[in-house]
Amino acid sequence: MYLGKFSFFKDFFLSSNNFYSSIKNIVGFRPSNPNFYRIALIHKSASIISPDGSIVNNERLEFLGDAILDAIIAEYLFAKFPNKNEGFLTKLRSNIVNGENLSILSEKINLTKLIISNINSSKYSKHLYEDVFEAFIGAIFLDKGYETTKKFIINKIIKQHVDINHLAETDNNFKSKLVEWSQKDKKSICFDTILDGSSINSNNTLFVSHIKIEDEILGEGFGSSKKEAEQNAAKKTLQNIGV
Repeated sequence: MYLGKFSFFKDFFLSSNNFYSSIKNIVGFRPSNPNFYRIALIHKSASIISPDGSIVNNERLEFLGDAILDAIIAEYLFAKFPNKNEGFLTKLRSNIVNGENLSILSEKINLTKLIISNINSSKYSKHLYEDVFEAFIGAIFLDKGYETTKKFIINKIIKQHVDINHLAETDNNFKSKLVEWSQKDKKSICFDTILDGSSINSNNTLFVSHIKIEDEILGEGFGSSKKEAEQNAAKKTLQNIGV
């Protein structure tokens, strides 16, 4: 599919040997086709136009990696918790693959040092890191197949960087927590979520949410969706009010 097609952008990265070694150190095996990993690291803000006119970035690999990651995590949790119900498994998978966690994992395995991007604002970095992690999973899948991808996620990600038991006890529905608190204390609460103006002409759609309690803004959050922005704003508000 991509074999040999994108040799023209090798110079866009580290030297071929250094890039190959960097990827090998992350995944723990010899990549068969480094071009998959090169593409996974190109954010759409730094898209490359190939000689045939096609646009090269990691968006398609991100889509693929998201689905593969969900399937592998679901399979792993299904086997690990044979007596837990669907609600527990869904919540735990969500806690593992949420944007903030994937962003942290991207940094922990040193993917962030290899990203090619034209985005400078720090408020976009979390989404950038999340996207590249999913694209990287897609690259492994295309390069080595499902079983190798599963081994990487379980052995290199979950066992080394994810505290499953802690996440199983963690409730990350911050918006629900905040609403419950406001109802208990009879406080008026308002979520004001809009498209962030600075993202309109950028390569990343970003929403910003402000939370008002008794007409006072007590939290702000950003996200690639309204739901994510509101969850981040609710988390910040809970911190600010000491809940």
